[in-house]
Amino acid sequence: MSNPFDNKIKESLENFEMPYDAGAWAQLAEQLPPAGGPAGGGSQFGWKAIAAVLLVFGTVATAWFMTDNEEVAEAETSIIENVEDINDHKKEDAVVVVEVETVEEASPATSEVESAESKADEIITVSNNSEVDVVAAKTEEATGNEKTLDSQKTETQPSAEKSSEPLKAEIPEVEEKLLVAKFLPSSLTICVGEDISFINESSDKSADMVWSFGDGTSKSDSDPVHSFVQPGKYMVSLTADNGSKTSDYSVNVTVNPTPRPIFSAERKLDGYVAIPLYRFTTAVQPSETAVWSFSDGTRTIGNSAEHLFRDGGKSVAKLTVTNTLGCSSTMEESYELAKDFDLLAPNAFSPNGDGINEGFIPAALPEMGAAFEMIITNPRTGEAVYKTSNALEPWNGKLHNADPKLESGVYIWTVILKENIVENKVFNGKINLNR
Repeated sequence: MSNPFDNKIKESLENFEMPYDAGAWAQLAEQLPPAGGPAGGGSQFGWKAIAAVLLVFGTVATAWFMTDNEEVAEAETSIIENVEDINDHKKEDAVVVVEVETVEEASPATSEVESAESKADEIITVSNNSEVDVVAAKTEEATGNEKTLDSQKTETQPSAEKSSEPLKAEIPEVEEKLLVAKFLPSSLTICVGEDISFINESSDKSADMVWSFGDGTSKSDSDPVHSFVQPGKYMVSLTADNGSKTSDYSVNVTVNPTPRPIFSAERKLDGYVAIPLYRFTTAVQPSETAVWSFSDGTRTIGNSAEHLFRDGGKSVAKLTVTNTLGCSSTMEESYELAKDFDLLAPNAFSPNGDGINEGFIPAALPEMGAAFEMIITNPRTGEAVYKTSNALEPWNGKLHNADPKLESGVYIWTVILKENIVENKVFNGKINLNR
């Protein structure tokens, strides 16, 4: 296969012209036979000499060009391949080192031919447009590319020096806070008079808050507490305003009616102020239930109740009415006794037939009309000497109210109330039997 270098050499040889040397031709003319000599012999010798010189010149030039052409071609091929590799690696941002093979100048075939044919060397000097100049230019370009890549690698290497200054992260400032009004009620269903609290869950708690409860009232608290005085459905709304934005939020609240009981109390025994037995009443709706409770623990369900206050000091009667909606109302009254109530029992009696204090029974039992049981016990023997459930049958001082008569002394009495008019139903005391 032909290449540009071969074509260039051929073109140079084809266009080559032997330079004219007048001295050389004069020496050659002296060696020729005189013009008058034999023409055929002298002429033949001269032309043979010229032909021999040209033949030697052609042989040496051909050998030199053949050898030099192969080595230069190999060098050219290597350089072109290296340059192409450099271009490919340059695209991948890699550092490529181009190795350029040094082309040694081809030595002449023989030293004798060099010395004999110095003029032939001058003749075959390649012009400035020869392929050798082209190869040299490519080699220089490849070397320049290599230096450029090395320079780029050096510039892109990160600096090994670390900054002594701490890194500072810049956080962008938020120009405006997001404003979303929101709250959570403690309950969505309440009763009249019951407190309902609202927990503010707005995105910007620093904003101005205006609450409207739907009953004509409003507040500006952050977490308000409110109560409604009338039953119904109310829309509770919150308006938050931070100066540049406003946001609204509302919730429907159902308010159920609350019972309104009437508390009434009176002594059960008119004229017996010493007996703290009371009757309590109230008026309730069919959907309502009344519960009476007292400070001694007694509890009664219904529209009415009776209670006997037996403890000295302050006592409390409380009424709670609850409807089917779960709403309730409570009322209470206080009562105070100077001392503990003991059923107005006397401390002595004398069954001697004089008609005065002939029997023993607590005076409150006949007046109260409450079911009971009374037991008289001899503390010396532990024997029950009398029992009764009739307030009209007092103890007469005898064993089971029959013979024999019991001796004088101190006896123990106990009364147990059968009705739920008092929590502690057991009363007791001492009675002296005098003969």
